[in-house]
Amino acid sequence: MFGVIASAASAGERVALLIGNSIYDRPEMSLRNPSNDVDALGATLRALGFTTYEAVDQDLSGMEAALSAFADQANGAEMALFFYAGHGVQIGGDNLLIGTELQALDTDMVRRSSLPMSRVREALAAANPEIGILMLDACRNNPFSDAGLVDKGLVRTRGGVGLLVAYATDPGNVAYDGVGENSVFTEALLKHLSTPGIDLRLVLGRVRQQVVLETRGQQVPWVEEAVLGEHYLVPAIATTAGEDPFKAEIDRWRQIAASTDTADFQDYLIAFPDGMFASFASDRIKALVKPDRMSGEGNSLGLLASSDPTQVADALTALGLLPSQNPLTRAVEADLVPALDSYRAQLPDPGGASAQQLFTDATRVSMFLAATTLQRIRTDIVALRSVEGTLGIAEDALNKIRDIAEANEAAKPILEQAEKDVGDIRLARADILRRLDNSRSYYDDILKRAVSFVPEEASPALIGGVDRSRNIGQTNRQLLSDANLFLKHVKDSDEATKGSYSWLTDLISEN
Repeated sequence: MFGVIASAASAGERVALLIGNSIYDRPEMSLRNPSNDVDALGATLRALGFTTYEAVDQDLSGMEAALSAFADQANGAEMALFFYAGHGVQIGGDNLLIGTELQALDTDMVRRSSLPMSRVREALAAANPEIGILMLDACRNNPFSDAGLVDKGLVRTRGGVGLLVAYATDPGNVAYDGVGENSVFTEALLKHLSTPGIDLRLVLGRVRQQVVLETRGQQVPWVEEAVLGEHYLVPAIATTAGEDPFKAEIDRWRQIAASTDTADFQDYLIAFPDGMFASFASDRIKALVKPDRMSGEGNSLGLLASSDPTQVADALTALGLLPSQNPLTRAVEADLVPALDSYRAQLPDPGGASAQQLFTDATRVSMFLAATTLQRIRTDIVALRSVEGTLGIAEDALNKIRDIAEANEAAKPILEQAEKDVGDIRLARADILRRLDNSRSYYDDILKRAVSFVPEEASPALIGGVDRSRNIGQTNRQLLSDANLFLKHVKDSDEATKGSYSWLTDLISEN
């Protein structure tokens, strides 16, 4: 089946192609959920203003026809989304989306029966939408990987500018088809895509978090993206609810972290006197002295000339002396030298500054911030599980009360109270999810930067009483344990895990 299902949006604004291959010519390859995934996701996307092209149980020619029609309508679109559910394999560095007509378990036959992901990417690049989105739920177990003919899972591929690629699981692993009507990944998409007022990348952060939690770390979705600006599927809804104080603090700190104005940090301390970053704000106020303390400006140029500029930029960003760089740009000497001057000005011996000292100081700050943030994430994961369990029970009870109230007018007040209670629980869950959005992305930012400069020999001893200005010597064992966990995440990080939240599995295994 291949068809276009019109939505309220005019053609070319938001378009989506959804392909779901469930029934293959080889019965052992048939899957239960891809066609269900297309049906459910199509309905959700149409409600979000997409014109959807839906193709179920297609051979290669059918998939190519669907892609051609989709690409025509995607030309200059606001959003162009491609979704595939079914079997996919990696051969020769490309991911192949397998058509239903496959006859033999042979790699040549797979190539002749499959739509290369590279062709989808080329079609999106030619259409040049404001944002192109690829979602691949295509890593299920298949006879090819079982027989050793191909590697498990899909291969990581680089995204072009303006393109976001979301995979149901990390490289070399398989995705779960799910025990219900939809796969685990699609179920998470259905739950979070319609969330108002959050950027698409945060939406996918929630999707990854849900899948990791639900599978207890057995499936870790990941994202490859090179997208500028923010993109919202649903605009924010005006609300009279107060802002979550933790979210407000994280947002404020991220705004001022690279500031050189002492007033910014003084204002932060007034607003959050006992905040997560209060000790760092005090340190920054003390450190913001004029560069004329330094013995020779040339030292900064010399330090930079003998070091990797990317490592220096990441370390200075970790110290709050350089604004965070967009992934598509790199810091240049004109930015790095003033930041290095500011760093050296904080030292007892500015002329003796070295790259090793810079990286050690950046590691110390990163460890403390990361460990503190991990504690917040852990607390909110426990809270989220509790609230969602309570919400499930409350929603079941609400449905039963509604059935009773239809036949019994006296039950209406009870129904009204039950609806209010469920509404309150949903608001509590939304607050926790917003906190996790901020702390999760903040931790991931710290981790991605730290990978480039943390020394191999780094240990929790760096924050275990060495830096008395932050009273780190008096912190509890959990903080030191989380600092050690952060160092583990740094060592485990590589290109295969970048873009995933694989580190979340260590928090889940504790609960």
